Amino acid sequence: MNKSLKIFLIMIILTFATFSGVLGTKVISEEERLTKETTAIGAISFPAIYGNIVVWADNRGGNSNIWGYNLKTKTEFQISDSGNVIPYPAIYGDIVVWSDNINGNFNIYGYNLNTQERFQVSDSGNAVFPAIYGNIVVWADNRGGNSNIFGCNLKTKTEFQISDSGNVIPYPAIYGDIVVWSDNINGNFNIYGYNLNTQERFQVSDSGNAMYPAIYGDIVVWTKVDNNENKADIWGYNLKTKERFQITESNDAGVPAIYGDIVVWIGGIQFENTENIDIFGYNLKTKERFQITKSGKAILPAIYCDRVVWLDYRDGNIYGLLDVYITYLDVVCGETKKSLPMDWIIKKFGLGNKDKE
Repeated sequence: MNKSLKIFLIMIILTFATFSGVLGTKVISEEERLTKETTAIGAISFPAIYGNIVVWADNRGGNSNIWGYNLKTKTEFQISDSGNVIPYPAIYGDIVVWSDNINGNFNIYGYNLNTQERFQVSDSGNAVFPAIYGNIVVWADNRGGNSNIFGCNLKTKTEFQISDSGNVIPYPAIYGDIVVWSDNINGNFNIYGYNLNTQERFQVSDSGNAMYPAIYGDIVVWTKVDNNENKADIWGYNLKTKERFQITESNDAGVPAIYGDIVVWIGGIQFENTENIDIFGYNLKTKERFQITKSGKAILPAIYCDRVVWLDYRDGNIYGLLDVYITYLDVVCGETKKSLPMDWIIKKFGLGNKDKE
């Protein structure tokens, strides 16, 4: 190839790459409905996603069960069959966990997507709202009338207690060796953490009224509520630098989720109004905020790599039955798509020593 032509092509590529970087994080697909009928349970129900599998609580036939959807095969499948689950599943790898009333008490159960086998995780009879990472499942447990966070190692089948205040909000989250939750220890609800390796607890937030934490890597995010003014915003904390930072300033944001550099949440929350609620995002690297959905009726997002799922009531009711939707962002596993590296361009177009001869 003529050297001048190669240089011309490189200029075009670099211009396009630079322009793409300026555009920032954005949605690159249409919103896709995953549920065939409007049967997903709303209000307190959260969908979850890992890889190509999306799971949610579903009320088809009047029975509350966990269902799943394979994004690759575009097939839907049933996971639980008791008809009496708490609508809050979680998934990691091939394992789905949820709280189910099978024998008259609510316990955590699991399902192996590979073997298609169900198994019991807890036996206290008061276990709800699980989260999972690797072999560790954590949940909120009200045994003895005290609400605390407990965990179980699926490999060793050993159960252990994480919090002991007796006054937690039942939505723990876990990433790696760190478990986070909202706890009322000193008269205010703040986010606390627990290191599974060192068995040490530590405080994350200090504002009070902090709830619904999520964690990925060294970053913890949560909702900070101002009850006096009916305001809510998303805050974050870097476990490594021990710095807190504010993500939203809209006074109407809540219930965040995080994967890689991307934080997503519900925006447009008005305590008296259920219209104009959408999912928004924030890139921790570029510090840019962006809108993800546009239905005005989107709630409770979850994110995995470039995939954002949520519940949507455009054809349902926020307090009744909803649909599960998905869309894709221009990120790859949490990293914003990067410009093409110069060494790749040089190698691809045969520039370098050969041209210098």
